[in-house]
Amino acid sequence: MKEILEEYALIAEIISAIAVVISLVFVGLQIKANTKATQASTFHEIAALDINILLSLGATQESSRIISTFRENPDALSEDEHNHGFHLFAAEIRHVENLFLQNENKMLSKKNWESRKSLVNGMILSPGFGALLKSPNKQFFDGAFIEYGENLRKRFEKKE
Repeated sequence: MKEILEEYALIAEIISAIAVVISLVFVGLQIKANTKATQASTFHEIAALDINILLSLGATQESSRIISTFRENPDALSEDEHNHGFHLFAAEIRHVENLFLQNENKMLSKKNWESRKSLVNGMILSPGFGALLKSPNKQFFDGAFIEYGENLRKRFEKKE
């Protein structure tokens, strides 16, 4: 009788182990699906923010002119326009910084990052970003993002 009970206990252990493995596979599949849903939500929020920023920067002709000029030639602006342009540009850079950090934290899929990377790098390589790097306000941006920007600009300058 004892041998039969030991066999039943062994069978119960095997069944329990199989159940644990099946549970872990199921949990893994749920985590994967949740990750995709989170990435989709993040990408949607980024797209909505892109649209909001573009609409606000283009709200008036004057703001459009100032941000465009600051981005490409900040020294061409008067002191007041430069200050206004800097704040508009800093909002754009904050968005670009967010994209960079989302990628660094693996919250963007590779495809989503690749579709945004040229925007990030284009903003970093702009003369406006150079003005931001010379400003004491660069301390308000993430250090890894600023380092990425400085290194990208150095690599780009060596190519020229």
